[in-house]
Amino acid sequence: DRLSGDGPLDGLLQGLFSNPVGDWFFMISLLLIGVAFIAGAGLRLAGIGGAILMAMMFFVALPTASAMVDGELVRGATNPIVDAHWIEALVLLICAATLAGDTAGLGKWWARQGIVRKFPWLR
Repeated sequence: DRLSGDGPLDGLLQGLFSNPVGDWFFMISLLLIGVAFIAGAGLRLAGIGGAILMAMMFFVALPTASAMVDGELVRGATNPIVDAHWIEALVLLICAATLAGDTAGLGKWWARQGIVRKFPWLR
């Protein structure tokens, strides 16, 4: 498989996401995270979900892992300290923690909704 690696979660995540149901779950997750960040509403849930998604992608392609990329075996292709997955996860969490949607989005309106007042984790 051209996307396979040998990270610690590779077998688990390949089993979950290398089928049509897993593909739909992954793509719908990306859609919902993207819509939440564009709208500025539901950033807490989207930030945590996005960070978990980034962590899963990191652990599949660990620096010690090897992967087939365009027919070539690549070993240790990522940096464990400065990795795009960690940076993106950090940005998602910072936006969620600071409620960035209140400044440039629907965050304030969303916070006034009854369901969000009842369940603040939806903020």
